[in-house]
Amino acid sequence: MAYMVAATAACDPSSPSPSEDRLTLRVALWAGGHELEIEQQVAEAYEALRPGTRVLLESAPNGYEERLLTSIAAGHPPDVYLLDSPDIPTFVDRGLAVDFAPYREALGFRADSVFPQVLDAFRRGGSIFALPKDFTPMVLYANRAALAGAGLDPPPRTGWNWDDFRRAARTVTRDTDGDGRPDIHGFDFPRNLYQWVPFVWSAGGDILAPDGGSASGYLDGPGALAAYRLLTGLAEDGSTPGAQFVQQGDPAREARFASGGQAFLLSGHWTLPVFRDLVATGELDLAVVPIPHHPSQQAATSVLYASGWAVPPNAANLRQAIDLAGFLSSPEAQRIRARSGLAIPSRVDVAEEIAAADETGVEAAFIALVEGARMTWGAYVRDFSRIEALAVEIMDRRLLNGEPLQESAADVARRVDEVLAR
Repeated sequence: MAYMVAATAACDPSSPSPSEDRLTLRVALWAGGHELEIEQQVAEAYEALRPGTRVLLESAPNGYEERLLTSIAAGHPPDVYLLDSPDIPTFVDRGLAVDFAPYREALGFRADSVFPQVLDAFRRGGSIFALPKDFTPMVLYANRAALAGAGLDPPPRTGWNWDDFRRAARTVTRDTDGDGRPDIHGFDFPRNLYQWVPFVWSAGGDILAPDGGSASGYLDGPGALAAYRLLTGLAEDGSTPGAQFVQQGDPAREARFASGGQAFLLSGHWTLPVFRDLVATGELDLAVVPIPHHPSQQAATSVLYASGWAVPPNAANLRQAIDLAGFLSSPEAQRIRARSGLAIPSRVDVAEEIAAADETGVEAAFIALVEGARMTWGAYVRDFSRIEALAVEIMDRRLLNGEPLQESAADVARRVDEVLAR
């Protein structure tokens, strides 16, 4: 997300400035680069549909939430804004998003046209506070060449368990140049909660109580501890790159994976454009496979991240803003947007069209992994970023200080309880 600079537009600077007889609708979002170019194409399609209307994209890749809240509170909000799943409680609970339910018929919006888990993230009872844009599940990318070099096949798309995953990661990890250090790794260490929460769910555990009100007994529960042991165990036996990436992150993970230095990469659909040209030229033989599950479970439970178009109740042009939000979530807009490859369209029919046209089978694999996946807790628990910031300590303290996982998890869970109680 991003710092919003007023009137930072994706429009051609040579285009005419708004005149009194031309309506300008402002759209807040955090897109940059090619994604922003694609969104401008969507905006131009709406302008062609509604002559006399100009759509001004105000993009802010940093500090987006804070600036957006300020603009709404100050009475100068955008007409439409992009709502990220972790920000849903902040805006919905404060009454900062219009309910689209009364306008569904006029907008031609059908609830059954959208992936249900995605729409449910923006629902509260019978109300709909954002029209879904797109989304992604977390998946494992597999480098077939790296696996083949170790005599392994890609795991089945029907699922596999932790024992299979651990064995494959250890088998792939090896020193090929004789310097005494592995130069091919099985996996990269997932430090952040948004990455590793599917492993907890796929062990039958959770990080919060069912009502989202507490963490003790969950974030430090049996399923969560099993996931931490699996992941820290892979780091400790050398199946992931060194400990320097625990605190500093791993900026080379995609490049290492693409070049064959890593067999598995945990990520979302947003990483796919990074690999697109390599796949097209045959330099990368890519597969998309499920996150592995604990042997006690039948299947994995992945996590979903989504975004949707919302309208502030004090928008200057409320009727037109609702109309624009409807178009931004329409099949036409989603087909244009799918060119970026960053996410899966929220409409089932458009997502299936994209998958049918994809000869690699990657898009179809992504769609298959949506079933059984859950929306992030951030879509329902306010200030979830504070919980995520605390949760990174659990495995860090094990890998950096040797602290028992039970102790760090119990301490962090207690502190999360304090955050949730405020």
